[in-house]
Amino acid sequence: MFIMLLGFCCICISMLLNSWFWAEFKFQLMLLFFASCIVFLTGVLKYSEPDISYKLTRKHLCFFHRNGNWAIQWNSIIRLGVPTSSSIFNVTHLPYIGIKLKDIALIADNISPRLANKLIHEQRELLILAAKNNEITLDNGLISFDHFTLNNKVYKGPIAAWLFRTEQLNSIYGYHLYLPDTGFDRDIEDFLKLLKQCKEHA
Repeated sequence: MFIMLLGFCCICISMLLNSWFWAEFKFQLMLLFFASCIVFLTGVLKYSEPDISYKLTRKHLCFFHRNGNWAIQWNSIIRLGVPTSSSIFNVTHLPYIGIKLKDIALIADNISPRLANKLIHEQRELLILAAKNNEITLDNGLISFDHFTLNNKVYKGPIAAWLFRTEQLNSIYGYHLYLPDTGFDRDIEDFLKLLKQCKEHA
């Protein structure tokens, strides 16, 4: 709310200054106006974010995104861990927690096309890193718009593209789902430990 209010006030000020000094400072006033709009839009985007990113219950792990959400049962998870990327010189721990599922169909049926489409683009950096380390070719990193058949069910559109990308990432890093550490309320290792405790308890 503060960022939106700040951006709105800056837009009003820039409009007021435009009426007085437009002839002398056109370029500077245009920059001020566009910067104010960017500040306002940043506030709108931040305001649209969900209040929580993850919810842990006795039965489920839930993920919340401004474009949708998904939920999986603890007993459908095979493995939790921090994915790594290996190059000739070192091993890099990625800023994600990976989730290996027993069956990807468990989440394919409850993810929205909007969220699936957004995740494809947000996980692009994982494919770029894999291409740099020669773990995948650039051709294989392209988005596939073909139909995806899973357990005799045909998926189309963004969900099919997301399933194709999920299988790619699983073959590279060994996990189906990737939780970014930007939504954690603690260190990534501590959050991983918490998830493992919840899984064992369930």
